Amino acid sequence: MFTVLAFGNSLTAGFGVSPGHSFAERLQQVLRERGEEVRVINGGVSGDTTYDGLRRLAPLLEYSPDLVILEFGVNDFFMGMRPENIRANLESMIDSCQSRGANVLLAGFLSLRQIDGRYEQGYHRIYEDISRFKDVSLFPDFLPDIPYNPELTLPDGIHPNEAGIDKIVQDIVPFVQL
Repeated sequence: MFTVLAFGNSLTAGFGVSPGHSFAERLQQVLRERGEEVRVINGGVSGDTTYDGLRRLAPLLEYSPDLVILEFGVNDFFMGMRPENIRANLESMIDSCQSRGANVLLAGFLSLRQIDGRYEQGYHRIYEDISRFKDVSLFPDFLPDIPYNPELTLPDGIHPNEAGIDKIVQDIVPFVQL
């Protein structure tokens, strides 16, 4: 059986949605409906930054995932964390995954926008740069057209509702190499 670790923050964990509708659960369901023998582990924790993810990755790698979907950086973005720190944490997580034999699919967040365009550009560039430098696949936008879309988000305008999660799963499945 192929094991996927969906590793991230509230977007992965399923913040605000009904049981059975988190990103990890829906991804597993869709892949199994396509005939794949796959187990998707939900490694999402609401509020986590890249720093937090780096600190809690090792025990999750004990599951020996074949693929890690690395979904981190949204909370760092909203907190205005330094792009070089975000990059260093993401690269360390990728190194840990690869050293355990797991492939990595890095998720970016092109839909995120703030007033400070300079910060935004530096932030978005991190994901493309890491993808090239570490030779990992990149899913460019984990929140495709989701932020502030009332049909796809919870009332906060950021977290996806069940329809939003289904959109994410639909868009990411072609990037998931089993």
